[in-house]
Amino acid sequence: MISKVFLPVILVVIISCNNKKQGDIEFAELEKMESQYVRYPSDSLFNALIQLYGDNINNTIAKSEKESLILKAIALCKAPGKENIKRIFTTELIKVSPENSSCKTYLWEIGQSLESSNKVEAASVIFIGYKQKYPQDGKASETERYIITEQKNIHEYIKNMAEEVFKDPGSSGINLASAQKYIDVCESYALVFPNDELAPEYLFRAAEICRAQKNLPEMMKLFEWINNYFPTYKKSSLVMFLKGFAMDSDFGRPDQAKKAYETFLKKFPQDSLAKDVSFLLKNLGKSDEEVLNELEKNQKKPQTK
Repeated sequence: MISKVFLPVILVVIISCNNKKQGDIEFAELEKMESQYVRYPSDSLFNALIQLYGDNINNTIAKSEKESLILKAIALCKAPGKENIKRIFTTELIKVSPENSSCKTYLWEIGQSLESSNKVEAASVIFIGYKQKYPQDGKASETERYIITEQKNIHEYIKNMAEEVFKDPGSSGINLASAQKYIDVCESYALVFPNDELAPEYLFRAAEICRAQKNLPEMMKLFEWINNYFPTYKKSSLVMFLKGFAMDSDFGRPDQAKKAYETFLKKFPQDSLAKDVSFLLKNLGKSDEEVLNELEKNQKKPQTK
């Protein structure tokens, strides 16, 4: 039986901040473990193999090799009971290589899965995208029964959903049920309309809601999605900053925070946050309170001419 904590672990592996060079990727180890699994299949070996796939996918630079690894991972997940893990990899394939011939099937499966999970709002967005991407496909006419009428103006619909997040709030300051629907819809939109300039903005707003929910793994997944697939997004530097800060303060991973901060300074040396990032890099491992106090002290220091 797959552990209940296994799926979040897989997500963290796939969105990890590790950045090995392509030559360092342990393909030999992966092939060895694949052979072992074919001869002696077991849940423990499956879990270890999936972890290794996630790590290699994350560390692979070349799109063709990344695509090949994802397809192998998907094939490994065809056994009963592995559907949720398979969905992680099919979603990643759509992000990496939307032109892959298998993506049409996987996109339909994602829509169906969301629908059967009663995530009808997110499913509707997927089917809107499916109909626009594959208008000549035989299933395109079937999408109408899943598409919510109010989503004909999708941006207005998402705007209204965002307002619902703050109605009848709970102790966290938001309406958790409405918040999850909003996050699901934002993710679905970015998946099927990645070329829309609002796609990364919706992901960023969803990440902010995830933080309010204290759903930090999901927040990090969204930050990594933005970093990997929307490099020209206007808030890319802020996303990188928040990712590094969360790695240190929320996950207690100063090693990963260090990599995020160093990447930030390399990519955005002239950014307004660069000074703060340099400061945080020098103060990794300290508590949030200690870091914030130091920042406040620095801000209060008189500027030298």
